[in-house]
Amino acid sequence: MARRHPGLRPERVAKLNDLAGDLAARSLSLPQDFVTFQTSTNLYGSLDAVSVTFCWTDISPPLPSPVEPGASSCGFLRDQQDSVIWYLYLRTSGEAFVVHSHLDYEHEVEARRAGEETETDRYDATAQTAAILWCAPSFEEFAHRFWIENRLWHAVNGGNPSRLEPQLRSYLHHYAPPEASA
Repeated sequence: MARRHPGLRPERVAKLNDLAGDLAARSLSLPQDFVTFQTSTNLYGSLDAVSVTFCWTDISPPLPSPVEPGASSCGFLRDQQDSVIWYLYLRTSGEAFVVHSHLDYEHEVEARRAGEETETDRYDATAQTAAILWCAPSFEEFAHRFWIENRLWHAVNGGNPSRLEPQLRSYLHHYAPPEASA
């Protein structure tokens, strides 16, 4: 009988294992920070919980990059109105970073398969490049900034910024003029 690890969510482990298998067939792999976050009982859902724009976790299957042969992306977070979707961008070199777009590439792929019109011309490299914006050099950095910035928004817009934890206060003072973070 297999032992269960108390810190892991078995259903998430199964989902990430399926995704990792699909990516391996394309010579791509998920970064460990992403796997740990998405399968950990105490981390999974924490971005959803803190989001001021009601973002929610939604992991897509591997999606072929419209701008780089061999690369793929996996959507992992979207805001409630789908005005921004964050993707883990994966290269065959092993490099992985976070990008975002207003385009739902999962829907774009499904529409193309069905022979339907899509929001963009997949073969227009200029339009595709303009629609995909770099966000963070790693999933861990993205998650850290997202969590901090959303916590700060709550504190500044209805809470009490003077009662912030030292880490949050330091971050706020680094990016905001002193009068804005008082």
